[in-house]
Amino acid sequence: MNNSLSIFPKALAHMDARALAALLHDVGLDACNAVIRDGFWVTPAGLASELPRFVRALRDEGITVNFATAGYSAEQLVADPAPLDIMADNGIVDFRMGCFWLGGAGDLRAQLADARRQMETLAGLCERHGVRAVYQLHHGSLVSSASAAWRLVEGLPAAQVGIELDPGNQSFEGTENWAFAAGLLGEHLAAVGVKDTVLVRDSTRAADPDKGWRRGWVPIDEGVTNWREVWACLKRAAFRGPFVFMPFYDSDRPEVLISKLKREVEYLKQIVKSEGAA
Repeated sequence: MNNSLSIFPKALAHMDARALAALLHDVGLDACNAVIRDGFWVTPAGLASELPRFVRALRDEGITVNFATAGYSAEQLVADPAPLDIMADNGIVDFRMGCFWLGGAGDLRAQLADARRQMETLAGLCERHGVRAVYQLHHGSLVSSASAAWRLVEGLPAAQVGIELDPGNQSFEGTENWAFAAGLLGEHLAAVGVKDTVLVRDSTRAADPDKGWRRGWVPIDEGVTNWREVWACLKRAAFRGPFVFMPFYDSDRPEVLISKLKREVEYLKQIVKSEGAA
């Protein structure tokens, strides 16, 4: 397939980089996000030395590393743009920004306008430093849908700012039509998060306001999202970005997690094979 298959390896942080690369080959992935976070292979404080080491270790094993999952906000990068140069120097072309602009109390319109101003600032920074900032749609945030995300990036250069669709996250709050989402974002559609959920009811909590319904993480071959429909819409939109697998299930059972991850990677590959690549 033309799109790379990457992973946000949150559940695999206990592995060294070369063992991680071997595992990714085994489950059928060809890329890996560089996680810039305390407790992982690359930390914010050690970025200058740890990122080159992590990238080199995985690339030496045939795993692509050109996307970073980072926690930087626009304000942090204005104050210190050095991380942008370090990422660019190590072949990172896209980084998932960290500020989810949690909405709630206050003037939500003003918050959205401020988020837009921050994206404009990031676009300028990214143009100067040769990377792209990617905003991931996330439930519980001010911007959790494609139509809201379009307000962030409309009129800004797609080479500098993009959006990551995330059907699993979006399922917590309901989803827009995938053809609408992909078509609206167009060239700003930079990546797609791969995870899914199911609704499970705890009958002992039937008197709760939500009547006991809860969402739980599952592989995409078990979840509520129609991934065949998602791919068909991405294909029509000529999506060329990475799929980023996010195995949040069975984090306390590594062997089960790996088995399920291998199965869901194959599930997505079979969808693309049967429907045709973009």
